[in-house]
Amino acid sequence: MIYVEDVYNLLLTSIRKDSRGKSISVDQFNEVLPQVNLSLFEDYYKQFEKNIESSDTLAKFKVFDAAVVVTADTNNLAAVGLLPSDYYHIIGKPRKYSGTTVTRIDVVSTYENAEREDDYLTQPTTTHPTCMIGGVDTSSSPIEYKKIRVYPYNIGSPIYVDYLKVPQAPFLDYYVSDTLLTYTYLDEGDTVSLPLGYTYRDGTAGGAAVSVVSYTKDLDWDAEDMDLIMAKLMQVLGIQIPDEILMQAGTLNEAKIIGK
Repeated sequence: MIYVEDVYNLLLTSIRKDSRGKSISVDQFNEVLPQVNLSLFEDYYKQFEKNIESSDTLAKFKVFDAAVVVTADTNNLAAVGLLPSDYYHIIGKPRKYSGTTVTRIDVVSTYENAEREDDYLTQPTTTHPTCMIGGVDTSSSPIEYKKIRVYPYNIGSPIYVDYLKVPQAPFLDYYVSDTLLTYTYLDEGDTVSLPLGYTYRDGTAGGAAVSVVSYTKDLDWDAEDMDLIMAKLMQVLGIQIPDEILMQAGTLNEAKIIGK
């Protein structure tokens, strides 16, 4: 895990600004860091399980045996379910358990599904089922759930899937001294009393019996990924990157993303 506060402090150090001369505010930092975080994840995903290094790096994002409730849709002859909200990409084959019997479900493309449906010999059955990933449920807006469609519709519920989850969006929460304008950063999961004379990020004034729940979210990456994060972050912000950071980031990128 990389603490989001460490990333921000290192960024300020890299651009040679002290904590009172912020050329990058905490709020600006919070706007761009999620983009950088997802960009790094996508870089590793491009080489997922093509080499050991990239696979190890993404191991913490693997979720196994997630139960998905599917409901029969007789009009479309499929059983439809909603994938978890943090779903990014399916890995392996979904399956159905019946006692000690495991029935694997083939993941097919839309075209392949149509081809199988047209041929009586290849149509999916409860013994040899298929599924497609597609469609979005927006009833829980702003969260969108991707759908999985399983054939035949009477496959039964639930099914189980293995998948890669998206990394949590990083965020640095804080409150500020009303007089000194100094920042106090909050740790992930903390509930803190907001002192008198301080103001929370959302404008809440401190005082007796005033407490806030930290919204800080740290990064899921390992310490060795810090150079890559800093290089990407500084590029997004249009900051000239020191040669040593470029060299370290390039070496790490080659070893972990393009490595053998």
